[in-house]
Amino acid sequence: MTYIKNRIPYANIIDTEENEFNPKYRTFAEVGMRRSEALAKNSISVSNPYNNLPVGAMGKDNSFGSVMYANIQENKGARIRDYRVMAAYSDVSDALDEICDESINTDDDGNELNIKFRDVDLTSVERQNIVEEFNKYANYYDFKNKGWQYFRQFLIEGELFFEQIIHSEFVQEGVLGTLNIPSELIDPVYNNIQNMMVKGFIYRKPIFDPTKPDKIEKYEYIPLDENQIVYINSGLMNENMTFVVPFLENARRSYRQLSLIEDAIVIYRLVRAPERLVFNVDVGNMPAPKAEAYLKKLISNYWSSKTFDINQNDIVKKFNPQSMLDAFWFPKRQGSEGSSVTTLPGGQNLGELADLMYFIKKLYRSLKVPTSRLDPEDSFKDGQEILREELKFARFIIRQQQRFSSGIKKGFVTHLKLTGLWDKLSLNEINLDIAFNVPTNFYEMRSNQRMEMKVSAFNSIASNEFVSKTFAQKKYLGWKDKDILANREFLRKDAELQWELGQITQSGPGWREAAMAGELAGGTEGGAGGDFGGGGAGPGGPPPDFTGGPAAAEGGEAPPESGGEAEAPAAEAPPA
Repeated sequence: MTYIKNRIPYANIIDTEENEFNPKYRTFAEVGMRRSEALAKNSISVSNPYNNLPVGAMGKDNSFGSVMYANIQENKGARIRDYRVMAAYSDVSDALDEICDESINTDDDGNELNIKFRDVDLTSVERQNIVEEFNKYANYYDFKNKGWQYFRQFLIEGELFFEQIIHSEFVQEGVLGTLNIPSELIDPVYNNIQNMMVKGFIYRKPIFDPTKPDKIEKYEYIPLDENQIVYINSGLMNENMTFVVPFLENARRSYRQLSLIEDAIVIYRLVRAPERLVFNVDVGNMPAPKAEAYLKKLISNYWSSKTFDINQNDIVKKFNPQSMLDAFWFPKRQGSEGSSVTTLPGGQNLGELADLMYFIKKLYRSLKVPTSRLDPEDSFKDGQEILREELKFARFIIRQQQRFSSGIKKGFVTHLKLTGLWDKLSLNEINLDIAFNVPTNFYEMRSNQRMEMKVSAFNSIASNEFVSKTFAQKKYLGWKDKDILANREFLRKDAELQWELGQITQSGPGWREAAMAGELAGGTEGGAGGDFGGGGAGPGGPPPDFTGGPAAAEGGEAPPESGGEAEAPAAEAPPA
């Protein structure tokens, strides 16, 4: 209890939900999604005597410090800064950019996320009202301009906090806007020992010194209701389940290894880069001691210079770096090879970066980014292996979008409850689904590949005279009866179009008038008349009625003359 009193102005929040720090606490406490709390009240594993108490009142528990995991609160800012340093590393930054670029996608209507209805009986007007409210609510986040930044912050910090702003006198207007709260200033308060169910939030509002605006004098602790904050987290916890870690944590080891191997490569190149000289000195028949003394004398002559040392008050020999640029002269005896100076090459294999590329690819794999995106100069190949890697990456993007959209949905439910639409329309949590636009490029590619396989199988089977083409369309292309009937009507219209094109080729643009004149001549002269290529009109008969395709075939519906799906013939089975 002493610890708590030293940490927060505890007396102001333990006895009442309405306090000077957060007068809108009760408003948010009466709305929102309460399914998790209702389950917790009837649960054996998470129930505790403090379930019905507000956030501040949880301080009456002696384990308040552990609930708030205050032992690491001071380190949260440093921990986030460490992740931000990792994200600034060039290779990590490129991988995060790839993820963020695929996370925000705009559809044809200009929306980044959409709302869908499920298992609910609403009129078109009621649905339109909800869609309009959702579009207004989604615009508060400005995903078009800030969505990329939100996802990057989500990947780096692991948590996003948005305060929902309402007006005390116009609560029925719902949420009027959202405000992004820095992650290092707010913490969730959990309601169970597994730290998975959020009870509320504690916001540490910094109070600056009036005399030193850049210095924080103290923190003011403000309790916030669960529904007052739109909370989005990565779903990843540390090993003790005490705090949330970002997805970037998966790349920590690879990031350290990559930075170390890059430093090692640079150091190796600096050390091995200089060329060295090899002196082959002719010592003739000198004994070993004299030969060694002779070599030392040469070294002293060529690599040293005589200098007066004030400290020693004498002439001394010191290394002369300028001597590396000097020429060398050696006497050569007759019949001997003489002394020579050759160059020892610098470091070998300095251009080999296989080790470095291994760790870069390992970093990309740890962040689920396809390694095929590493080389921008390499043209993308539509191969099975690359496609599989890209599909895996697309599924990862969808999982991150689902984490994000779940928090947006919870905030939107709060907005609907404040406006009264939730109770008026008798909505339930399962009636609404909110989803971001998924990455479409490689899903379309995969869909095209599946279509190619279907068409290939259809062509192979349909070419067999013992298999009905209609049956192959149903079995291998997956067409329904109405699709088959619509296809037949379009084939008929295509044939009529080809007939008309043939008449134009044969008789010119005025073929129809010529056909009508031939019909009249045939009636007065014993049926004489031209045959314009056969088809819909017989000799001397009127030309066929060329109309557009079946209107009902739009959207896959059966044309009117086919009688619809109910009158469609049964699929023909292949003969035994």
